[in-house]
Amino acid sequence: MKFTSLSFLLFFLVVYGIHWVVRGQYRLVFLFLASFLFYAAWSIPFAFHFLFLVCLNHWMNKKILKDKLSFWYPVSLCINFGNLFLFKYFYFLWSILFEMTGSVFFSQEAVQTFFQSQFGFDSITLPLAISFYTFQMVAYTIDVKRGNANENPNLLQFSLFIFFFPQLVAGPIVRHGEFFYQLEVWNAKKEQLFEGYYLVFLGLFKKVVIADNLSSVIDPIFMNPDAYDGVSNLAAMFGYAARVFCDFSGYTDLARGLGKLLGINLPENFHAPYLSKSVRELWTRWHMTLATWIKDYIYFPLGGSRVTEYRGYFNLVITFTLAGFWHGASFTFIIWGFLHGLMLSIERKFDLIFPKGKDEKPKVWKKVTGFLYTFSFFVLSVPFFSAPSVHNAISMYIRSFSNASGERTNKMEKIIYSLLLTFILNYLQTKPSFPRENWSTAKSFTFLLIFSFIITILLGYLAPGGTEFIYFQF
Repeated sequence: MKFTSLSFLLFFLVVYGIHWVVRGQYRLVFLFLASFLFYAAWSIPFAFHFLFLVCLNHWMNKKILKDKLSFWYPVSLCINFGNLFLFKYFYFLWSILFEMTGSVFFSQEAVQTFFQSQFGFDSITLPLAISFYTFQMVAYTIDVKRGNANENPNLLQFSLFIFFFPQLVAGPIVRHGEFFYQLEVWNAKKEQLFEGYYLVFLGLFKKVVIADNLSSVIDPIFMNPDAYDGVSNLAAMFGYAARVFCDFSGYTDLARGLGKLLGINLPENFHAPYLSKSVRELWTRWHMTLATWIKDYIYFPLGGSRVTEYRGYFNLVITFTLAGFWHGASFTFIIWGFLHGLMLSIERKFDLIFPKGKDEKPKVWKKVTGFLYTFSFFVLSVPFFSAPSVHNAISMYIRSFSNASGERTNKMEKIIYSLLLTFILNYLQTKPSFPRENWSTAKSFTFLLIFSFIITILLGYLAPGGTEFIYFQF
């Protein structure tokens, strides 16, 4: 069920109504069953596969909690990452082996024949949300091993922590310290419910009104850049920057809003990333739960910056290359992650050569220059994130900067208006008083009614037909 579908609206209204009627452990049971049903609506077999992994992880975590040196720790990591590799990266590795050897044994036809003869199906299906739930379970296991997770939840609490349907499919990646304590006191305040209501409609506006309308404009260009002129290719990069922000932050707003309506606060995932003045700052504002995950569980274990200078650069490049690979089994994502790691290393070297004073305030021209450089880099890295192949990405670059001839998109104004709205939305995120700190006032209720009414009208007139959230594929 997509968050933007009528079936999900009916599902959530039923869940919301029953949720506030039941109490205590019954509420936990009900929410878990609702979350399991939500996942099973996509695939019943994979829902039970997911449930088995959750139960197995809970059992192994109990063993690790009793004995930090337990051999169940490496076993747990192997099972979780092995599960992720099998479903997400198997074909990628197999294709590389085929390219290297040319052997018929590694051909796609041979794999299909083997699966069909042995298991009755000819391909491996990627389970919904596998990347997100794997990272969440692995993070908890590592924290148990480190002694940083002492909540000792029972199976029901742990299952709800992983299965909680608002954040299940595409994050945010929730950490144990952000979730379990909320199960002790579960009484949503009026301000929390009001903010949840606001975030749901804000997320629908971002996703349906902006991102979905951009999809039909820019997707054909990414799929076939050679058919379009240089201006259209460059415009598609800027358009995708608007689309991916509105799509993913829109999903996060929906997830956080639904969570708040159910009495659970989920972490913020975006905070005005397009107003960043460096790539380093960008990654403290963009997909923040993933950024902190890779910092805590990849970058720091590699040594972080507490190593020699060039080893530190190597750590950054490796960390972000792996982060790119996490997004998808493709060389495009690997290159995208590598470019971000490389740019972060260059920025660190630049800061060593031109150190800033502790109390030095950046001048206006430096802020503007930093913003232009950061956003331009993000846009120019977009083809490797969105294009279906390296060839398409390179073609977009060549055609964009050689003023190539071809078809000119006739929807340029949609890209311009969407970019303008995207920057307005980023700017509003820098204003904590708009409107999140004023929910207790009488004006806030009036604002919510007017805001939701306007968004409903826009959805009625401008909804182009639902497209999947971009991060569902990850």
